[in-house]
Amino acid sequence: MKTLPSGKVTFLFTDIEGSVKLAQKHSGILKELLDKHNDIIEQSVTENNGFVFKIIGDAFCCSFENPKDALNASVSAQRKFNSEDWKGAEMKVRMGIHTGPAEWSESGYMGYMTLARSHRVMSAANGGQIIISEDSKNAINEDLNDKIKFRDLGERRLKDLIRPIKLFQPLAEGIISEFPPLKTLDARPNNLPLQLSSFIGREDEISTLKKLLSESRLITLIGSGGSGKTRLSLQAGADLIDKYINGVWFIDLAALQDGNLIYLKIAESIGLNEQQGKSIEENIYDYIKDKELLIILDNCEHLINDCANLCMNFLRHSSKMKILATSREALKCHGEILLNVPPLKFPVPKDNPAPEKLVQYEAVRLFIERALSVSSNFRVNNENASALAGICFQLDGIPLAIELAAARVKILPLEKIYEKLSDRFRLLTGGSRTMLPRQQTLSAMIDWSYDLLNEKEKLLFERLSVFSGGWTLEAAEKICSDEMIEEFEVIDILSGLIEKSLVVSKDTENEIRFNMLVTIRQYALNKIKDGNNIFSKHFFYFKDTGNYAMHISKGLDQKKYIDIMESETDNIRAAINWGTDNETEETFRFINNLSEFWRIKGYYSEGYQTCKNILKKKPEVSGNLKADVLYSQALSAYGIGKLKEMEDITNSCLSLYEELDNSFGIAKCYELLGIICNARSDDLKKTSDYHYKSLKIFRELGEKCDIANSLYNLSFILHRQGDMETAFKMKNEALEIFKEIGDTHRIALILANLGVIYFRMEEYDKAQSYTEESLALSYQIGDKYLISINLVNFGCINTGIKDYEKALEYLEKAMEIFSECGYIINVIPALLYIGEVYKFTGEFEKAIVNYKESVLKGSENGIEYFLPNNIFGMAEVFFKTKKFDKSYKFFQMLKTLDEVHDKKIGVKKSISVEKYMNQLFEISGENRKLKDAVLDTDLSVDDIIKIALSEENV
Repeated sequence: MKTLPSGKVTFLFTDIEGSVKLAQKHSGILKELLDKHNDIIEQSVTENNGFVFKIIGDAFCCSFENPKDALNASVSAQRKFNSEDWKGAEMKVRMGIHTGPAEWSESGYMGYMTLARSHRVMSAANGGQIIISEDSKNAINEDLNDKIKFRDLGERRLKDLIRPIKLFQPLAEGIISEFPPLKTLDARPNNLPLQLSSFIGREDEISTLKKLLSESRLITLIGSGGSGKTRLSLQAGADLIDKYINGVWFIDLAALQDGNLIYLKIAESIGLNEQQGKSIEENIYDYIKDKELLIILDNCEHLINDCANLCMNFLRHSSKMKILATSREALKCHGEILLNVPPLKFPVPKDNPAPEKLVQYEAVRLFIERALSVSSNFRVNNENASALAGICFQLDGIPLAIELAAARVKILPLEKIYEKLSDRFRLLTGGSRTMLPRQQTLSAMIDWSYDLLNEKEKLLFERLSVFSGGWTLEAAEKICSDEMIEEFEVIDILSGLIEKSLVVSKDTENEIRFNMLVTIRQYALNKIKDGNNIFSKHFFYFKDTGNYAMHISKGLDQKKYIDIMESETDNIRAAINWGTDNETEETFRFINNLSEFWRIKGYYSEGYQTCKNILKKKPEVSGNLKADVLYSQALSAYGIGKLKEMEDITNSCLSLYEELDNSFGIAKCYELLGIICNARSDDLKKTSDYHYKSLKIFRELGEKCDIANSLYNLSFILHRQGDMETAFKMKNEALEIFKEIGDTHRIALILANLGVIYFRMEEYDKAQSYTEESLALSYQIGDKYLISINLVNFGCINTGIKDYEKALEYLEKAMEIFSECGYIINVIPALLYIGEVYKFTGEFEKAIVNYKESVLKGSENGIEYFLPNNIFGMAEVFFKTKKFDKSYKFFQMLKTLDEVHDKKIGVKKSISVEKYMNQLFEISGENRKLKDAVLDTDLSVDDIIKIALSEENV
């Protein structure tokens, strides 16, 4: 298969002129017409060594290594279009040819400027006409034998606003030679300035803006500094120039400080001379009254009132003109339509993003194009793609910031640019000398907006930078108010900052939240004057926000608490970071208050790391504060499968509580030690003793939630001991307590466990019902830990009812969550159950792979609870594949685990093992090798694990 050309590529773009009208007039035969059109293009391109790499509707994008081939393909296609019978329809296809640098990747061509220019060349043509750029014409070195000649169409300004380009029209026998004027900027009067670079992205905004301009007379583009408002307005003006007979006129107000001079500036721009006896205003009004024109008023924010009055006057004096304004705040005129200009779309950084996937983001494409303009050797590869994604993310997709960063590739690799963005206001300087001074550095860009604020706006702007990840109005009122800004004033000042595009607001399901772009926030942080005081207020506000026990005692339900905490996660992290050095003991209390949230949401990795960090940084803290954080760390360690570490931490924690005579803490540690023993499948008496000891203390203290926890944990032991009646009684007692106190997480946890029990009893309808109820509650509170557990349960239930395809689907979804969140302890059973599915479907190799992986993960994390089930599964697979010696060996190891090491397999599995062993004894009469496979019952658990992992796959 031929590969598409890369490097210097010639593009042929085609498009049907008047395709909408064609569809309306000939709807009955439209499919036939389009099929014929498509065949002609594809045949002509293929016959001339070209490739069709994209089709958008009826538009074809084709590439060629040789520009002569592109020319021949276009001429051939036009000849066929002219000779074909179109059954009364007009099939007029315009074509454009252009040559430039482009690289092919799996997702398409990279080389936005070349592709954009190719499209603009095609757009300038009329239906039936071929236009070729000077770059392509000059690249055709071979003699055309006078078969094709060229008509020089002169230098033309295309609608991409970049430098003029010389265009030619190929002339050949069989194709039309006479056409109306080209559809270029030269066709209408205008003063649109030349741009030195291509316009990238913004397809959605351009489409919306064109629609608004067709319906309304005054549109204002609003957005923060550097967001690309000016460039968007210019491109829209260029694209729409054909609709305005009297032209499109660009009025740049940035350098103007006196509002009285705006009329003079407009007159100069559109070429109006002064008339004796008339004011400049009257002269302009007379001119515009019957004109169809578009005025672009750029940078209105510093002359906002003057611009608003001018717009109203213009629209009163002319019924045909339209105004497109750009500003950092609204003009607030009657009939004004606002269009927010957001940052360019940018990627959220993740591990090892593929370069070809990154180019779908506008911010990335802009960076690449601008980087290539300063360094032709610049390339994005697997090594630096992550840094590029990080740069675009950190710079919020702000076009000016990205262009300034791209300019640095001359002297810094992407990884270094990314590292230095923490000091972005020093790094991002030295923009083009042709830019306005406020656009030559990132800092100057925001200075322009900051200097337009009044003193209270400046103060609140600075203080709001204390927030990370956004804030609510209530938080801003409580944290940012004092004797200088009263609480009731915050809402009005905040509204002013939103209007000036320094703060953005977003409606969420429950409230309105506010935020700043990262770059704007960094600027405000650098300006802050009362930092310590504002950070202290932020710390204590969010310390209270995170206090689960306080909120629940005040009647806040668990789901509402979780919703609040989810919204404020970044603020809470920032508060802990500041408090660790500035309010150390209070930060220990803060972290202890968060342990319930981490557990409910399954954020075990974050909980574990946060506890570990503060204990390491502040070893001097002792007493109950230290013990409580150790307990929180141990609890989190369980969720991420660090069982050995959990045991060590719990024992340290227990010693501290015993020294402090803290009976509640002692009981909590007993509970954790019982959980550890159960996970290891240790002595059941030892496990139950821990739980009974904790239950006794909790009952004495009257701690309802903890009583219910102990009952729930004890029910597991009773199940394993075969006392189903008492186990169910304890589960239900715990469930009633959790319902009484409104603990949705623990209600869902018990329901999930009941689903597991009924699955094991093969009562699949009940298992399904409990699991569905648990999953619904888990989704309600966004508890990924329990969501994943319930998905595993559904996998098991579907295995039980022999719907293996659906079972695998559920288990694989659960594995995705485990991988994302680091729930190692749950990966172990999930791998076991995936192995079971493959065993039942006869995919024995996959079954063994998953069983072994489950054994390995369990061994690495000190969890032996699932080892017997994995050994049983492997023994069954070996039996089914007639590896009887191995099957016998594994069943014998299973009996060793059960009888010698107290890793109980239950009555049902014991019966199955005996049946298999009896069959194997019968087989052994003819198989000497099987008799030799009998193992010593003195094998240790570690020996059994090593044997299981050493076995070859089936």
